[in-house]
Order: sequence, then structure tokens, then C-alpha cells
Amino acid sequence: PREFRCQSLIVFGDSLSDDGVEAVGESHGFTRNSNGKIWPEYVEKMLQCDEYINYAYSGAKSGLDNFYFDGWSGISWQLQRYLENHLYISGGSSSLTFLGISEPLIIFQTGGVVDYFTGEKDATTVVANIEASVENITKTMNSGTLFVLTLLDLGSAPGVRAADESADLQQRLGELVAETNRHLARIVFDSERGARQLYPKLRIRLLDINPIVMEAMNSLNSSEPFTFHNVNIRPRSVYGYAYHDLWNPSTIVHYALAEEIVKQLQDL
Repeated sequence: PREFRCQSLIVFGDSLSDDGVEAVGESHGFTRNSNGKIWPEYVEKMLQCDEYINYAYSGAKSGLDNFYFDGWSGISWQLQRYLENHLYISGGSSSLTFLGISEPLIIFQTGGVVDYFTGEKDATTVVANIEASVENITKTMNSGTLFVLTLLDLGSAPGVRAADESADLQQRLGELVAETNRHLARIVFDSERGARQLYPKLRIRLLDINPIVMEAMNSLNSSEPFTFHNVNIRPRSVYGYAYHDLWNPSTIVHYALAEEIVKQLQDL
């Protein structure tokens, strides 16, 4: 593995990637949905990035909308807003500039899970939104790295297990996430129209986060979220739980995900 030089780390995503409201610099997002740091924070620390901007918002859908309101903070919206603020028009062509930083690391955590939780019946719209977002990023990057993360299958999360008709919900979510991730592989790898084929100057990678998360959760309590309201709680009990709440992984799972992302970046 070689050292990965991280000039600028830019993150787009949903509840899995929201690091809360930063005290310094550009601030986006609502709240950190974990009991400690989340994967972008760990990645930023491991790579010692010169600049870190996290556009992720909890509840973001794959398009413009959010779980809580329409037309704002969805993943397509995050990307559009970022490009509006950082697009530089040069000689009739547009390209991304990052205050002189020419080699950005963009990690795109694809949205869609919230769409499916709120009743989206098939993958068509989500896949179209993801495809448009990937195209918008790649066509404006002159160089650098685009790291795409698959959708996380939350079928085994405590929130799904506790839901009415949980078995049906689990199956439906699993099928939709799997179908979306298959399309994501096509969007990145297709021999004619895939992003890697169309933009050979960029380093583009796709990481299936499901095996990493599953392995990290393997020896942990994944049937119930961590809670302080328990007579048997000890100072280190939190490290035995896979989930921070009904839907979101604990910080120990985020750390495992960050480690794998950094490992793959060093192998580029």
C-alpha cells in the first residue's frame, strides 16, 4: 500500500454519513447518528486531509427531497449546491476547482434507502437519480478520485425487526437494495457507458459496504440498539452493540468501514 495524499475530502450522503454541525469551516448536516465518530470523520483523521467538507444530511433521499421535507438536502440537491459553489468556468469549459486543489477525493454515499423506507415501490427513480449524480460529478472533475459506496441493506436493523410485517419489509428492502446495487455496478463498470470507461483520467472505485458492515457486526449485539437504561450497563458495554439506535450503526462499525475505505484508497 502507498500513502494516499488527501488534499481535499468531500462527502455526499444521508444519515449514514451526516457528521452533525461542524464548529469550524463549512457546516452542513443535522446530527451525528451514532455514539461516537462516523466513517467520514475517521477517514479524514486516518488520511490527515488538508480540507474536509461533508455535505451529507440525515434523511436525504436520492433526489432533491428529504424524509422530512421536499426540495432540500436530498443527495442530488447536495451535489447541485456543491457544484454551484465550486464550479469554475475556464475557456468555455467548466471544471471543478477546490481553491487550487486539483486532486479531490470525493466519496459519494449513494442515497435510496430512505426512498424505499418511504414507499418507493421499485428502483427506477432511485437508479436514475444515482446515475445523474455520478454523471454530474464525473463530467466536472478534471482529475482526482471518486469513491462510490453502495446502498446499505438495513433489513436486519432493529427498526425493521420491530416493524409490523417485518419479514415482508425485510424482503422488500433487501430486493430493492440488491437491484439498485446491481445497477450501480453497471453505472460504474459498463464497458461502453460506465463512468470508468467514459472518464479514464479519473480514479473511480465502487465499494460494496454490506460485507464490511456485516463482518463488523458479526460478533456484536445486532438485535437491539444500545441504551443506557439498563441495570447491567458497564463503561465498555457500548462496544458490544452493532446499532446506535433502531437504524444507524454504532461508531465501532463506522470505524471498520473507514478502515476498509482507507485500505482501498492506499491500493489505488
